Amino acid sequence: MRTVIYGAGGIGSIVGGHLARTGHEVVLIGRPGHVDAINANGLTLITPAGTYNVKVPAVTSPDQIQFRPDDVVFLTMKSQNTEEALKALKKCTDEVAIFCLQNGVRNEETASRIFKSVYGVTVRIGAIFINNGEVTARMDPAGWLIMGKYPDGTDELVESVGKQCSEANLVIKVVPNIMRFKWGKTMNNIRSAVGAITNEGRAECSELQAMARKEFQDLLNEAGIDYAEDSQIYQEWPAFNVRSPQYASGDAQSSTWQSLTKKSGSVENEYFNGEVVRLALRLGKRAPINEGLNRIMQQMAANGEVPGKYTVAQLKDILLKDVAPQPK
Repeated sequence: MRTVIYGAGGIGSIVGGHLARTGHEVVLIGRPGHVDAINANGLTLITPAGTYNVKVPAVTSPDQIQFRPDDVVFLTMKSQNTEEALKALKKCTDEVAIFCLQNGVRNEETASRIFKSVYGVTVRIGAIFINNGEVTARMDPAGWLIMGKYPDGTDELVESVGKQCSEANLVIKVVPNIMRFKWGKTMNNIRSAVGAITNEGRAECSELQAMARKEFQDLLNEAGIDYAEDSQIYQEWPAFNVRSPQYASGDAQSSTWQSLTKKSGSVENEYFNGEVVRLALRLGKRAPINEGLNRIMQQMAANGEVPGKYTVAQLKDILLKDVAPQPK
């Protein structure tokens, strides 16, 4: 089985790099600068256990790959790029298993409209990707993956893929109810906007992050959507209690923070905080905290602004003004 990593940024390069260095066949699809650096000098994979130079083939689009019947594709691009990427992939192969190693809860639905065999994967990997040809894994083991067939169930393929990933320095669990875990991860992802906007550390951001999380949690409970919180996961599977180092002010943070830092022009928050807003609308309500975070993030990305536009105090004032009842 060959693994095609489609969207090889931080997460994709760490997963692909660990698979390749442990003897598994891998091809990376990434952006030109990253691909050129990898093909010239190999992928530099920095981990707490040491630094590896991994020789792995890399291309810039799926039409540069001759697909084989036993290939599997790991989608690791940002959610806003999923549909376009899948349409390009469909022109190259009609039948391939798609594994969505992505945040948010919309990618599997999008993939299932284009491909028949779709799997969801909840990802917890601390990745830093700032420089082309180089990626840093914050943790050792590199993180954990929870995976299952979409919309539910398991099969031999997901078990086989899970086994390969477990050989590549990742903690793996195959489950029959994958979307429960993807909703739970989204609850964590919505917090990334606070650090990206303020460029402050986790301690300084904790109050606003808790407010955004509480708003989402209340809506999930009202809608009757089942979700798995970290505490439940750690209690059921102690090996999954793999935590990334605490970041301080100015440190490289989430992929959202990294997107702003690199001035990539877009961020994924429409699929994090925006998901909360859509759920609220479905229930005839508003989610002003998450609505405000998403609005500011989209504006910052479009304007090429880097982390640190507002202090935590300024951001809190902006968000709470939106929460306050408006005069009639």
